[in-house]
Amino acid sequence: MANETALGAALKNAVQSLSKKSQTEMIAAHVYAKYDVFKQFRPLALGIHEALIAALPQFDAQLVSRVLANHCRRQRYLKALARGGKRFDLALKAVGEVTAEEKAAAERMCQARADKAAPKAEAAPVAAVVQEAPVADTAGEASAE
Repeated sequence: MANETALGAALKNAVQSLSKKSQTEMIAAHVYAKYDVFKQFRPLALGIHEALIAALPQFDAQLVSRVLANHCRRQRYLKALARGGKRFDLALKAVGEVTAEEKAAAERMCQARADKAAPKAEAAPVAAVVQEAPVADTAGEASAE
C-alpha cells in the first residue's frame, strides 16, 4: 500500500468514516456487482479471502472477511457446496474441487437449518387459525344482534 494514490487514500478515508454496518453493506454490494462467482453462488476457492482483500484495498480487511463469511453462511451457497463439484476463483476459473468432507459438512448445515425452520413453519398455520377464530366469532355475534 506504499503506492497508494491520493484519490485512493481519500476514498478509503471516506469509506471508513461510515458505520461498520454501512461499510459492510457497501462492500457486499460491490462484491456481488463485480464478481460473478458471488452472484452465481459457486463454491469459492480455498484462500479466496486473501485474493478478495488484495482486490479491495479501499475497504477494511476485517469487513471484507465479514462479507465473505456472511456469503458462505447463506443457504444458497451451502446448497451449492453440498452439490459438490469445482471451486472457483474471483475470475470464475476452476481452481479445485469440493472434498467429500466439505460436501458432507454443507449437507449437515443445510439439514440443520431445515430442521430448525420446520417447527416455525408448523407453528405459523396454527397461529393463523387462532387469529382468524376470534374474528369469525365476532362477525357471527354481530349478525345475530
